[in-house]
Amino acid sequence: MDFGVLGPLTVRRAGVPVELGTPKGQLVLAVLLRRPGRPVSGDALAEAVWGDEQPKSAAKNVQTYVHRLRQRLGEPGRIAREGPGYLLRADRDELDAARFEDLVDMARAALVAGDPPQSRRLYDEALGLWRGPAFAGLADVPALTSEAARLDELRLGVLEERIDVDLRLGRHGELLGELTALTMEHPFRERMWAQLMLALYRCGRRADALLAYLQVRDILAEETGLEPGRRLRDLHRTILGEEPTDDPAEGHTADPAADPTAHPAAHPAVATARSEHPNANTARMLPPTLGDFSGQRAELAEIEAALGKDRAADRPAAVVTISGPGGIGKTALAVQAAHRLKSAYPDGQLFATLAGTRSQPAEPATVLGRFLRALGVPATAVPDDPEERTDLYRSLLAERRILVVLDDAFDEERLAPLMPASGTCGVIVTGRVRLGGLGGAHRVQLREMSEPDSLGMLRDSTGDRLASATSAELSDLVRLCARLPLALRIVGSLLVSRPHWRVADLVSRLADEQHRLDALRYRDLEVRASFGLSYEGLRPGARRLFRLLGLLEAPDFPLWAAAAAVDTELRAAQELLDELVDVHLLDVTGTPNGQARYGFHDLIRAYARERAEVEDSAEVRDAAVVRVLSALLALTDIADRDHMGQNMFQRDASRWRPERVEASLPASVAPMVSLDSERIPLVTGVRQAAELGRDELCWELAVGGHALFETERYFDDWQECYETAMRLATAAGNVRGRARLLISMAGLSYTRRRYGPAEESNTEAMGLFERMGDRRGYLEALSNAPFFLVPNGRLTEAIAAGREAWERLNAAGQEAAALHAYSQVGLAHLQAGRPEVAAEVLAEIVAGARKQGIRTLIARDTYWLGQAQLALGRHADAAESFTELTACVRDIGSAGAFYTAHAWGCLHLARGEYADARRRLLEGVEFARTTHDPMFEARVLVDLLDLRLYDPHDGRDLRAAIERGVHAVEVARGIDYPYLLAGVLEKLARLRSAAGDESAARKLADEVAAVRARIR
Repeated sequence: MDFGVLGPLTVRRAGVPVELGTPKGQLVLAVLLRRPGRPVSGDALAEAVWGDEQPKSAAKNVQTYVHRLRQRLGEPGRIAREGPGYLLRADRDELDAARFEDLVDMARAALVAGDPPQSRRLYDEALGLWRGPAFAGLADVPALTSEAARLDELRLGVLEERIDVDLRLGRHGELLGELTALTMEHPFRERMWAQLMLALYRCGRRADALLAYLQVRDILAEETGLEPGRRLRDLHRTILGEEPTDDPAEGHTADPAADPTAHPAAHPAVATARSEHPNANTARMLPPTLGDFSGQRAELAEIEAALGKDRAADRPAAVVTISGPGGIGKTALAVQAAHRLKSAYPDGQLFATLAGTRSQPAEPATVLGRFLRALGVPATAVPDDPEERTDLYRSLLAERRILVVLDDAFDEERLAPLMPASGTCGVIVTGRVRLGGLGGAHRVQLREMSEPDSLGMLRDSTGDRLASATSAELSDLVRLCARLPLALRIVGSLLVSRPHWRVADLVSRLADEQHRLDALRYRDLEVRASFGLSYEGLRPGARRLFRLLGLLEAPDFPLWAAAAAVDTELRAAQELLDELVDVHLLDVTGTPNGQARYGFHDLIRAYARERAEVEDSAEVRDAAVVRVLSALLALTDIADRDHMGQNMFQRDASRWRPERVEASLPASVAPMVSLDSERIPLVTGVRQAAELGRDELCWELAVGGHALFETERYFDDWQECYETAMRLATAAGNVRGRARLLISMAGLSYTRRRYGPAEESNTEAMGLFERMGDRRGYLEALSNAPFFLVPNGRLTEAIAAGREAWERLNAAGQEAAALHAYSQVGLAHLQAGRPEVAAEVLAEIVAGARKQGIRTLIARDTYWLGQAQLALGRHADAAESFTELTACVRDIGSAGAFYTAHAWGCLHLARGEYADARRRLLEGVEFARTTHDPMFEARVLVDLLDLRLYDPHDGRDLRAAIERGVHAVEVARGIDYPYLLAGVLEKLARLRSAAGDESAARKLADEVAAVRARIR
């Protein structure tokens, strides 16, 4: 069995994680693991769990926790009772902390024995056991605090030892990125600064090594009032070449400047900076650039263009702001740009980390003190008054070309004293907020890198470690890192430090979304911590919105979803969204139809969900998701009412504040268009409602998408929603849900031109509603019946059913549904050869639809009215109908392109305008085939065959026309639409006759008669 305390508490049995139960039970186990093999009294365990507020049953509860732990561990003897306490039995090789210490001892022994490579491997293996801070999540418990601190301090010391070995092995360049990050994270560890200075020195970057010393000296002076220790001072003098001391690396006597080609001479101003007049000093405060800097080339060029031009002193300083989420590479880009701009700012570069996202940001006066000393002002001459410091700072910068880099800024107020007043200076400001108050600044907003740049960064940091990986594995690795530079830097470090890991192993670890942020950690580099800095700076309301929005499966969402998540007014939700966008915890993914949509960076979403799991109860989390899905349900009602003229049938699930949802929609955009923006959220919402077991909400969302899915032909989405909701409704015994879903499935089958299955689903639904005594549901199914009877050729039944539905729906106050059902009566009369009756019925329907404002019905039945008018030879009336159709065709979605092409093609054909007819009819064929609609294709092919028969000047090959006719017959047979099949068979028979094949023509004519006999 393996016990892990070097990170979150874990137990594995035979490599399989053991579920440890409640947090209090885990705490008992952690305290026992603090000293395995030694008894811990029951009182000590109780104090660890409850502190000073122990319940009366504390002793008994401890016994219960121990009992449960024994059961979960599967080895009752692991935790033994000894006297008044308990002890946990574990061998040293079963506890990661003990294995760590043993490996460290072995590494030290290997070094003493003269085997640095073996020592390095053992150090690396030891450090590889760490998964986070010791006893992560439990270290604030007093009983564990000291042990956690001891282990964490031991880890840092061992890390320093391992870096010493790397220096001895000559891995100076490989260490630069790691040491730069470590000194930023642990600014008071002088040994790490010494290692960084030495690595820079060994890489030939002598000036940067000296600059690192100035950085640590300033940090120590400002924060502790102390000077650097002797080791740092000696190393500094050695690098300066002031005295022939031992080589900083090996301890043997050597002159560091002996090889001038390897170690360029230090700038003499560095050694004398404090004694020179301010105007003679050149400040060089930039940190070193990252060796694996990659991507962001366009942004780098932008910055150079904005800051590289000469400007007059009486103009404002040129300012560039770099904003983006944590880990996106703002500081790396700023430092890279600043180094490339050195020649444009020969009088110096100032650099300060403002720590704006931390709990204790740097005070402007403190930063000014550092800048003034770097500019040559003696410490005793630095003014105490903050305003006087600003005045002196700006005076020193006047007329001088100096670049000021201000990293991690949070607000304009703290920036103001640090801004130069001279146009000869340039400023780069980085921050997680957009800093809109810096007027005139050139703004650079960073987003995730491209995949090629991401792979380039990995290759730069890992050498040949990617050689054996497949392109798919590399693509997956970049995707799981969300192309975030910090995450890529971490996985690169992991691959280098763990040579036994393959890329596939790392991909497997990162594929677990729940623990992805745990995997994205390398020593002190951690994605989670980077996001946490932005999160902790938010107001409580914004933090809550951030957490709850992270629970949504939808890739993005609008304002009303945010309002529903926290159950607030739209204006309040907008303020919270703006706060999240401002610090780059949310992105504006687009503004379709003038309405902003917001989304998460993938890793930030994982962090939001993690915070929700920690800070919000399951009830709170579920309630937030349900509110958002209920708001989406309200939107489907709004779109359905606008699309169909009214909400025709009963709704059971609750809606979240429909008035707020409607108020958030753009007035100039049809609600169905707004709903189209929610297509993917609708599909994921059905899935998420099913996961929550909310059967009413699930099936109503699935049904609510019916009109959208039908209009825009989102067949796959429609099918998925139906299947997901039907499984849940069936499992929950929800009969009404099953019946309504069957109606939706009937609509899907109908739109796919599968008329037999469509009628079966509708008939089954009608039976379910009838048995339930659900009159409204029964009427809904009844209103659909004529739609399935017409294609099947049962025209008399369709007319009767349509009239019955018309009467019963009108009596029930469902006028819009009545008109939809009655429309099939007009179509049935048209296909039965009664165009005059059809025209009367269709005109009545169009008039009723106008009165009700049912735009979809106006468009569709205006098309059919025009067809009836063509059949009557009333070409002018048909042209008027088709003109109206063209004006409102958008209201029937993507199918509108077919309706207009076919309508005008038929009119041109009737008028004898054959060239125009061919053009428009071929447009109709192209649309039908693009959308894979066999009914549309068969309908337009009939007219194209007519065109070949009627056009006396059509000299095209008759055989090609016959082949088209054969194809048209195949299409028509596939959908079993007798009326259409009879039409194409008749046209093909005439073409066969024209080609002299009378035998084939007679057979086709006989089939025409048989098919027409089915139409009754």
